[in-house]
Amino acid sequence: MSGKKIPQYKLIENELANQIHIGDYKKDDIIPTEMELAKKYGVSRVTVRTALDNLVQLGMLRRVPGVGTFVQEPTTREKYPQIMGFTKEILSMGMTPRTIVTDFQVRPVSANIARILELRPGAPIYYFTRQRYAGEELFVLETSYMSAELYPEISLQILQGSKYEYFENVRGEKLDRNEHTVMAIHPSAEVAALFHITENTPIIKLANVSRLVNGRVLDYTVQMQSPKFQLHYIKQ
Repeated sequence: MSGKKIPQYKLIENELANQIHIGDYKKDDIIPTEMELAKKYGVSRVTVRTALDNLVQLGMLRRVPGVGTFVQEPTTREKYPQIMGFTKEILSMGMTPRTIVTDFQVRPVSANIARILELRPGAPIYYFTRQRYAGEELFVLETSYMSAELYPEISLQILQGSKYEYFENVRGEKLDRNEHTVMAIHPSAEVAALFHITENTPIIKLANVSRLVNGRVLDYTVQMQSPKFQLHYIKQ
């Protein structure tokens, strides 16, 4: 695949943004200094400063002169009371949804994901990745985390369909809302290859917490969305 190599500052910017998304750095945490980051990534302080400047502009970091650089709230965070899962969304576009589960494991939850799912550290969770298609077009890459104790019956077969429809129609548990955090990023080489785009093509990264009416967290999902999905969505 052709295309210019992603600048080093953009790679650092994306990695720091991802660490903020998953909670490695929380609100009001101080991040490493420019010198420490330059040493970690093997780049100049100017390169690091450019990455940090961009994150400051996005509202993810703030600088306090003489003190350091701190984490702020992520770029865009919204709550959506109306929930439409991928399956219904694609059907509403007049297209045929299809899901491939590429990984499905039960593992102990990390401290960061436990905080998001509101579970105790080390509790068993499902970790799974899915490719979501509209016809033959790959629209979304998903990485999801869900409690295995609260929802012990989750299976590969269920995940090949719609989670939302399963919870509403089979378990009788109604979804209340989605809590989205959205940002634009440059894809990794692997993601770019799957979407058939260059590494310089911006894509949407969406981190979502789904909640049930009873207040429990259903799951935490991080999506990488193809530009083709974004275009179809806008046209709606």
